[in-house]
Amino acid sequence: MKKKLHLGFLVTLSGRWPRELPERRLAAYGAWVKDFFADSQVTCCPAPVCTKAEVNDCISLFKKNEVDVVIQLYGAFTGDDVACLIADELKKPIVLWAPREEKWERQDRLYANALCSAAMNGASLQRIHAPHHIVYGNLDEERVQKQLRELIGAYAVVKNLRGFTFGMFGYRPTAFYNCASDEVAIRRTFGINMEETDLKVVFDRMAALPQDVVEAEMRHTEALWDTSAMPEGHLENHVRLYLSMKEIFPQQGYDYASIKCWPEMGNLHTQPCAVLGRLADDGIHIVCEGDIDAGIAAVVQNLMTGQPTFIADLINIGEEENTVTFWHCGNAAPSLHDLSDGVTMCNHPLVGQGSSFWCALKTGKVTAARFTNFDGQYRLFVLRGTAVPTRRNTRGCMVNVKIETPVLELVQEIADNGMSHHYSLVWEDVADQMIVLAKLLGIPVIEL
Repeated sequence: MKKKLHLGFLVTLSGRWPRELPERRLAAYGAWVKDFFADSQVTCCPAPVCTKAEVNDCISLFKKNEVDVVIQLYGAFTGDDVACLIADELKKPIVLWAPREEKWERQDRLYANALCSAAMNGASLQRIHAPHHIVYGNLDEERVQKQLRELIGAYAVVKNLRGFTFGMFGYRPTAFYNCASDEVAIRRTFGINMEETDLKVVFDRMAALPQDVVEAEMRHTEALWDTSAMPEGHLENHVRLYLSMKEIFPQQGYDYASIKCWPEMGNLHTQPCAVLGRLADDGIHIVCEGDIDAGIAAVVQNLMTGQPTFIADLINIGEEENTVTFWHCGNAAPSLHDLSDGVTMCNHPLVGQGSSFWCALKTGKVTAARFTNFDGQYRLFVLRGTAVPTRRNTRGCMVNVKIETPVLELVQEIADNGMSHHYSLVWEDVADQMIVLAKLLGIPVIEL
C-alpha cells in the first residue's frame, strides 16, 4: 500500500494494581506488535500508563507521530478515564486488547482483570460514540492474530482509499445501466476521487506510437503467447493499446481505472480484454465495461492482497458439484492462467473486434465480491469459494468455483437482493477482512 498505517501502542493500569505484570506485558506485547505489524509504523509509549499526566504524555507522543489507530493493552485493570481521554483528544479508533488472566491461585488476588476492564471501557466509549473494538486473548492465539490482522488491515485499506484516484477512460457501455455510478456517494463512502479521460486521448496516443517500437513489442508478444488465430491487424492494435495505456495511466495520476471497452473500441478492432490482463500483471489495474462499483471491490481486494483481480460474470451453476462458473471475455491476468489447459491470445470471443485470452484459470481459495449502490447506500456482496481444476468449454477466460451455499439458493439470493452481474475475484480468502472493512465504512454486508 502507498500509505503506511500509523499505530499507537500503550499498556495501561489503574494506580492500585501491581506494576510487575504491566511491565512484562509492555516488553512482550510491545515487541510482538512491532514485529506482527511490520508493514505499519508503530509508536510505543515507553512505560505503562496510569496517571493523567502519563496519559497526556502518551497522547502527545501519538499526536506527534500522527497515529491512525490506538491499541490499548491492559497490563492490569484500568478505569474508563484513560480510554475516554484518548478518544476525546485523538478522535481515533481504539482497540481495547485484553489478554487472559496470567494465573489463578485460590489464595491469591487477581493481577489483571483485563476482560472486565475492556468491557467496562468499551461501554463508556460506546456512550460517547467513540469508535472502538474489543479483542480478548493472548498474542500467541491464532484467533487473536486473525482478528487483529483483519482489523488493522482493514484500517490500512481505509487509509489508502482516502484520496485514492479512480480514473474513467470513457463511461459505461451502451444499455449497461447497472454499471452507472454515483461519484458523490463514492467519495462520501470510500473517500475515492473520480476523474475522467476521453477515449480519444487513448486513440490518439495509439496512432502516434513509432512503428519500430510497435513491431518490437509485437515480436515480444508473439514469443509469449500463441497469437496465430488473431485476425490481421489485431495484434498491432493490441500492442498499440498496451503501450499507450502504460504511458497514459501514470501520466493521469490514476491509482485504478475503468474503461468503456465497447462499442467505440470494438469499432476500431481494439477491444482491450487481453491488454487489461497484461496490464494487471504490470500493476496497472483497469476494470472493463465501466463497472466502477465492481472496480471498488477490486481496489479493496488488491490493497489487501497485492494481487490482480478478475472481473467476471457468473454464467452457470453445477448442481452436482455445487460449483458456479465465472467467465469473461478474456481479461484475466496471465498470472491467473492455468497453463495446463492451454492459453492462446485470440480475437474477442463474442464480437471479434479485439484481443482476448482464451484459457481456464488456476485453482485455489477465492473471494468473489462487489459493492452495489442502492439509493445512495452501498452494500457489499461477498462469496467464498475454492477454484477447482477447470477445462475451458467456451471462448474467453473461465473458472469453476466450489462454494458452500447450495447453488440454487445462491441464484435466488442474487435475484432477491438485486445484485449486479459483475464480480471481482481474487485468489485469496479475504472475505472476513472485507466484511470488517465494510463495517468500518458503515456498509451493510450480504454474505452469499
